[in-house]
Order: sequence, then C-alpha cells, then structure tokens
Amino acid sequence: MSLHKIKAAVDAAEGNARRMGEVVLMIAQADEHAAEVMAADLDNPEMSLQKCFDALYEYAKKHQKNGFWGCVCNRFDPENPVIQFAADFYKVDLGAAASETPETQPLGRGSDDLDLMSLL
Repeated sequence: MSLHKIKAAVDAAEGNARRMGEVVLMIAQADEHAAEVMAADLDNPEMSLQKCFDALYEYAKKHQKNGFWGCVCNRFDPENPVIQFAADFYKVDLGAAASETPETQPLGRGSDDLDLMSLL
C-alpha cells in the first residue's frame, strides 16, 4: 500500500520533485519500513517531494567545490549521498536495507540515470 502511494506521488509530481521522487521510490522499494514512513510523511506538505528537493538543492549549494557538486544516482546504494540525504530528510534508517539489497538493484521504473546536477 505504501509503495503504491509513493508511486502515485511520483507520477503526480513534475520536474525536480519527480526526480527526487524517483530517489524516494528507490529507497521505498529497498526497505518496506522506509516506504511506510515516507508514505505517511508525504501527507505533510513540509515533507513533500518538492520540499525534499529544495533541501537537497540547498545542501548541494553549500557543499559544492569549484562550482560543482554532482552525484550520479541510478540504483539503490545506501552509500550514495543523494540516497543518504533523502533517507535523512524522511528520517529513515537504511541499515537493514543495505544488508538485504543487492548492489545492482535497478532504478525500478526504467528511467535514465539520475545525475544530481539534473536536480539542480
């Protein structure tokens, strides 16, 4: 049920919020508990996909070096900074998912690689 709610939110989102939603969806597909938490959070306007993207954008601006901060995010990898940021934003622990999820898990929706710069 939670995964369906997140998919619906991603499908309804546009632009950067949709891209952020793809990241959230990767996390939800890897961890059922995270999916439940994030699905519930999406009911709160302050925890929307757009708000998550806005927070990521501010983080990226503060941490850029030589005018650039980018990170490819094309599969679930709990060590990826974008995945970590989204998990922190929604206050979910990826520890259990990291031990259960193969490193080669695909994005899951047939999307192209997600580059953090495309989010900016």
